Amino acid sequence: MRHTSNYVGFKELTTSFILRRGYKYKNGEVPIVVAIRYQGVKKEINTGLSVLPKNWDKKEALVKASDRKGMAINKELSKIQMEIEERFITMRREIGDFEIDELIDFLKGKSAPQTIVEYLDLKLEEYKSRVGIDLAQTTYYKYRRTSTYFKDFLLEKKSQTNLAVSRIDKMLLEDFFKYLRKEKANSHNSSSALMKCLSSILDDAEKAGVIRFNPFKEIQLTRKPVNREYLTKDEIIALQKLEGLTPSQEIKRDLFLFACFTGLAYADIKNFHAMNIIVEPDGSKHIERYRNKTSVMSYIPLIQVAENILLKYSPTDDCRDFQWKVPCNQKLNSSLKDIAKHAGIQRNVFMHLARHTFATTVTLSQGISLESVSKMLGHSTLKHTQIYAKIVNSKVKGEMEKLRESFNSEFF
Repeated sequence: MRHTSNYVGFKELTTSFILRRGYKYKNGEVPIVVAIRYQGVKKEINTGLSVLPKNWDKKEALVKASDRKGMAINKELSKIQMEIEERFITMRREIGDFEIDELIDFLKGKSAPQTIVEYLDLKLEEYKSRVGIDLAQTTYYKYRRTSTYFKDFLLEKKSQTNLAVSRIDKMLLEDFFKYLRKEKANSHNSSSALMKCLSSILDDAEKAGVIRFNPFKEIQLTRKPVNREYLTKDEIIALQKLEGLTPSQEIKRDLFLFACFTGLAYADIKNFHAMNIIVEPDGSKHIERYRNKTSVMSYIPLIQVAENILLKYSPTDDCRDFQWKVPCNQKLNSSLKDIAKHAGIQRNVFMHLARHTFATTVTLSQGISLESVSKMLGHSTLKHTQIYAKIVNSKVKGEMEKLRESFNSEFF
């Protein structure tokens, strides 16, 4: 059974079944192997089938016995040949050019995927099943964006729908980063974050032995310092005193203020429940909640102004009975822009700005220690909290510069 696959635009693939006569089983049978030739390279794979040499038709590359066993072996050989051809066609269509070893790995039953699209899809399937258990919805969305962008990149820049993982190198990754920045209009830091998602996916391929090393090891992903804005004390008060809001706007304003006084991110407020409020023996209250994003426990004393917001939405005098409906983040952020405008705040106000405000105006600027703020924010390491400390230090330095201008050497 010799067969040549010579499709238009494809390089020739030749398969044939032969006996490995150098090895003989106790019953006298010898293994049947399939010889595959592609791009001038020949490889052999054991089919797991065997036959007595006298029953083998060398010319036809088939078992010549007409009994049930012989017919069954020939049927299996036909299935193996069909599988080789189908996989060859798929790899040529999805990957383009490839080496014979990549085809052999698949045919040998290597369990690990060989293409990047397989890895992307597997990671998405895994992360989707973990959302709400030990993974934040936002993390899943980030990986989904990475998958979508990389597939778009392959199609638009490489005219391919898939690519062997072994074909991904430093140059291709650098091209993908440029694509994220230019074609998809992502910021430098957002592009770096998406690249790190892809890197973790390639880590899986490295662990499986599909690639010798992750090509990201040749690339340095950096983050550029960003100016994290926050509301001043006067702007917070302006929001608190704002009147003339519709009921819908009022709840959105209050949700934002509650985040300003607790440091909770949108996802954490969305899933905030009465059981997250712990009452101490002395009557004081604090919030305990594992952060959606990091699964790190946040410990946040519930100050009176935050408790008052909860009481506003509680039918009883117990703040734990609060009842509110948190809208989707997109609608919330859209309304906050209008609300801020009515309050005379000349900056882009969005839900996560409240978390920045808590870290700076509400805590660090009031002398709360870096370690305490980190605990309240649920940061996994202090380095994340130090970003806010730098902002506060910069503010202090700027104000002292102004103070210095008020005094000159004539006083001394």
